[in-house]
Amino acid sequence: MSDADELPQADATSEPGEASPASGHVAAPEALLVEDVGLIERKPAELPADAQVEPEPPPDAADLPPGELRAVIEGLLFVATKPLPVARLAGCLPGTSAAYLDGFLTGLAARFAHERRGWELRREANGWRLMTRAAFYPWVRQLERKELPTKLSKGAFEALAVVAYKQPVARGAIEDVRGVQCGPVLRQLMDLKLVAVVGRDDHALGRPLLYGTTDHFLTRFGLGSPADLPKRHEFGD
Repeated sequence: MSDADELPQADATSEPGEASPASGHVAAPEALLVEDVGLIERKPAELPADAQVEPEPPPDAADLPPGELRAVIEGLLFVATKPLPVARLAGCLPGTSAAYLDGFLTGLAARFAHERRGWELRREANGWRLMTRAAFYPWVRQLERKELPTKLSKGAFEALAVVAYKQPVARGAIEDVRGVQCGPVLRQLMDLKLVAVVGRDDHALGRPLLYGTTDHFLTRFGLGSPADLPKRHEFGD
């Protein structure tokens, strides 16, 4: 008998990847049939690196009863860090329209005012915002004094008032009203994001910069737009 005759022979009936009765060995993974590859359990680490799981879309807000819709809107307003435009709110609430939500928010603001809640809903800077009711400021102020915004100086307030009422306005016009240089004050107001450059005066020599108020100014002073600034007769003059 030759040496070749003594070698164990693989069972012709065994499938690739299965142990041969004669040898007791398992075929290499590459020997698996193509249709068997899908039977191998894939580990999470073996998933493609660029695999993305699509987020589940929010439910249709049109199916929500009014009370639950109000709660959802309150939650969105609560987490918003700046005035929330109606169009943005509508994008978070599929099945609603901006016109419907604007009326809903107007009614909600009236409800909060009637119930004298600790907060109020106000239209500010082309959006809606939940904020502490002004009447409760003396108590809220005790919560954390160091977090309150720094008060503006008299000069800064004067310059800000000129910009607010005469915008867009050049620096020279502001200085004409105040009678003093206002470069440092304007820089301070811009650092506080209360004032910004809005253009240039093409009809003046040198095309000086024009200044105007910002959305942050409207938010800080509780205004919906510059048109909501107090009128002269409201100052008692």
